[in-house]
Amino acid sequence: MKFPRSRRPRNEDERILPLTNIVFLLLIFFMLAGRLATPDPLPIEPPESESEDPARAEGVLVQMMTDDRVAIDGDVVPLAELAERVGRQRTGDDAPRVRLKADGAVAATRVVAVMQQLHDAGVDELRLLTTSASP
Repeated sequence: MKFPRSRRPRNEDERILPLTNIVFLLLIFFMLAGRLATPDPLPIEPPESESEDPARAEGVLVQMMTDDRVAIDGDVVPLAELAERVGRQRTGDDAPRVRLKADGAVAATRVVAVMQQLHDAGVDELRLLTTSASP
């Protein structure tokens, strides 16, 4: 005995609903799993080092480019104003902590000159950021 099949009309929205759910789940996954970081205002390739200690993300970030451009926490400033701007970061009696991220192509003497400017501005703790060397 054959029974007649009852065909109910399928709505177009019903077929696309599972796809929409999957797209939203993937979106949430990538939002949670992805690393959100602000891009550097200056394209910098730091030098390599053998150090395995990761840099702590605390203090003022000073970035130095090959053409004497300098950025403090993402704001590009003239090199002549570096000491004054970093000096403003002082909180009470504490000297500001500074992380210096210089391009690997910058001459070492220029990096040392910037380090001296930072020391003259009252910086006691300075970390030079590098990338880890590839094995």
